Amino acid sequence: MTKEEVTFYAAIIAACTSVVSLVFNSKLTILREKRMLLWSKELDRINELEEKAGLAVEIVLNYSSPSILKTDYPPVQLELKYIAGRFARYSELSSVIRDLRQYCDITFDDKIDRQDFRESANKVLHYYSELIKECDKITKRDKTQ
Repeated sequence: MTKEEVTFYAAIIAACTSVVSLVFNSKLTILREKRMLLWSKELDRINELEEKAGLAVEIVLNYSSPSILKTDYPPVQLELKYIAGRFARYSELSSVIRDLRQYCDITFDDKIDRQDFRESANKVLHYYSELIKECDKITKRDKTQ
């Protein structure tokens, strides 16, 4: 084998290695981008959940006028109705969402009927803080962030 042939074969091997490396890196980059996009969408869904839950808690705990409650809470109540199903893959979070919604509804009904709502209001606060903990657990967020 001559010097030129060895150089030629080395160049072919280097070119093949380079092509394989480019294909492999492209595949890895595409997979990473896909994961990042999916995670970004998941974070958006969790942030939306936190906002809706916070709005429901704000309305049922801080408004006392039945007329305001009757106009402001039902749309939020509708949004929360099936939201636990959207997070079914996180069973603990789904359960907390259902509990929070149930106690928001109970507090709403108690305020409309002018009954003592302190116990249900405490449950609302409890389940809201549990919801935030579950969301933080999923997103691996620290309270300081």
